[in-house]
Amino acid sequence: MRIVQQKAVVIDELARLIPTKSGATFSQLWQIFYYTRMFKYMSHNHYAQIKPAFKKICTQKKLLQLCDLGYLKSPSIDVYCATNKVLPILDKAEFNTGLLPPEPVGTGEINERNNTDIFVRMVKEPYFKMLLYPNFGFLRPDALLVQLNEEERKYKLTFLEIEACKPKWNEYLEVKKEKYIQLSGDRMFYDYWNEVAPKLALPIPTIEQFKFSVSFYCTLQKDFGPGFNFITT
Repeated sequence: MRIVQQKAVVIDELARLIPTKSGATFSQLWQIFYYTRMFKYMSHNHYAQIKPAFKKICTQKKLLQLCDLGYLKSPSIDVYCATNKVLPILDKAEFNTGLLPPEPVGTGEINERNNTDIFVRMVKEPYFKMLLYPNFGFLRPDALLVQLNEEERKYKLTFLEIEACKPKWNEYLEVKKEKYIQLSGDRMFYDYWNEVAPKLALPIPTIEQFKFSVSFYCTLQKDFGPGFNFITT
């Protein structure tokens, strides 16, 4: 590894995978590593949905070569995860790696791939900052979306629930709603955010000011009241 200039990191063994004559860059590859780690399970098609320019690097052949080199792994057909080998590179390139999820241990089942379909859409949302994966014991959201308006120094926290049809679906969603209402009256999330916010250089509100919302991505439409949104997939 060698630092060419601040934030410009070059790994010689990866140079052959970057078609620089077509405009591809090492910086794009580091972004690919970053999003792959953040979203946990990616398919070949997901990369172009984030940025069309990623197609220059993210051919299926090159993704498999990145697996051979140990930067990615493919636990099942057309599923790619970022290994711990990418973390030192991302650190050198000044990405915030401290809040990225651990290296995935699953195989990228259909539910995980469905989650990624929504996660890559979040990049296009206004003020996208990051996805986090808190676990509150009684409630494990699919993700926590952090949106930051840097000019106004305002941010928004939205829990994402990506739901496919299942037995007793209505009852299942009602239970989820009650768990989020329980979370809203508990200090658990506020205490979690007190640990996370400084790592994102974000201010910590008072507990009275602290708010969050919940977005359900599914084919159902329900009215759960203020703070809950249903978005048709």
